[in-house]
Amino acid sequence: MKELYQLLNQSEASDFLIRQTTTLSREAFFIGQKLDMGRAKKVTHTFVTVYVDSEDKKYRGSAVKEIHPTCTAKEIQKEIESAIFAAKFVQNPWYPLVSDQTCEAAPQSFDLNEQLAKIVSGMQSVSASADEKINSYEIFVEQKQTRIINSRGVDVSFSNFACEVEAVINARKDGHEIELFKVLHFADKPANEITAEIEKMFLSGHQRLNAAPTRKNEHANLLLSGDDVVEFFHYFTAHTNASNQYMGVGKAKIGEKITGDEADPLTIRLIPSLNGSTKNEPYDQDGNPVTERVLFRDGICQSFWGSTQHAYYIGMKDTTSSNNLTVCGGTASEAELRSLPHLEVTDFSDFQMDPVTGYFGGEIRLGYESDGVNRHSVTGGSVSANFSKVLGNIRFSKETRQINNCIVPCAVYLTDVSISGE
Repeated sequence: MKELYQLLNQSEASDFLIRQTTTLSREAFFIGQKLDMGRAKKVTHTFVTVYVDSEDKKYRGSAVKEIHPTCTAKEIQKEIESAIFAAKFVQNPWYPLVSDQTCEAAPQSFDLNEQLAKIVSGMQSVSASADEKINSYEIFVEQKQTRIINSRGVDVSFSNFACEVEAVINARKDGHEIELFKVLHFADKPANEITAEIEKMFLSGHQRLNAAPTRKNEHANLLLSGDDVVEFFHYFTAHTNASNQYMGVGKAKIGEKITGDEADPLTIRLIPSLNGSTKNEPYDQDGNPVTERVLFRDGICQSFWGSTQHAYYIGMKDTTSSNNLTVCGGTASEAELRSLPHLEVTDFSDFQMDPVTGYFGGEIRLGYESDGVNRHSVTGGSVSANFSKVLGNIRFSKETRQINNCIVPCAVYLTDVSISGE
């Protein structure tokens, strides 16, 4: 790192930034409930960003190169020169770098082997009946140490932790079999909660085997209640992002309401730390401290977030990243929302949300049609809707749940949604 800094400091770059991450991991791969392979890794990645200013200082270009650990000084010099050459072809309006930030956070205590053993225990405790089985699963436990240095006095170091479980299960009925795949992300989760998450997959599998085809309805009431609720709320963070605001596609305006008068109050906050989150990093990619920020209060936009570059372009005095997100609950309970006629979708094949056009939806893997009293599972068909039509009277459940780095309402109730089906 010291040699790299010196070579960059002696180069023709106007400014530079180094981001180095060293990841320690423990991994385990299971076929059924039998360990197939385990391994430990230590991997270091060093990325260099060079910035080149125009002679009149009106424009700034940048380019990124990865410097491999085995590179010699001569090879590093060549990579730096290549990046500087590439940066000269980029002409963005000039922007500053973060300056004068120094911090070396104390190493956090985290036993990778202990965490791996806890997750294995949770997976081994999964109960399966004769027509259910765990096909396979993979476990990844990582500790990442990050250091960010730039030419303007930034030198910060910090660590964070992340766990991932990728599980495949099978459920059978009357000669038919279905396979489900799920990925869990967390920094810390009790073994019994891991067990419960996997056992829910078996329930979903049986519900799909018993499901009827989804019925077509051009003006349906939709209840979103699965993990894709997180992606749904990313619509609001996208429209408060400084980059989208600068490009003119961000619809949120400070002091203006983004939801309708009949909608539940929408309050969204960005927070730097959240228990159990894999995104607890105290500094962003630029070396800027991550701070708490209210994006919306009662549906009214309060502030924006984003990179140092785009924050400067739109005149923001300070900024932060979107590491952890909290969305306050609404005015009705889940039970009250389910008492209304609706189609509840818990699983999509691939839920997609385009914040620019406002369209969102996806193919239905598992849903439940309900008239408010009677309820049955459905599969097939798809959901198609636009935020411009649903924000007027959108409703959220009082209850909230944490999905990795986000706390969101357990359910979102939307009206006038198009459902394709039979």
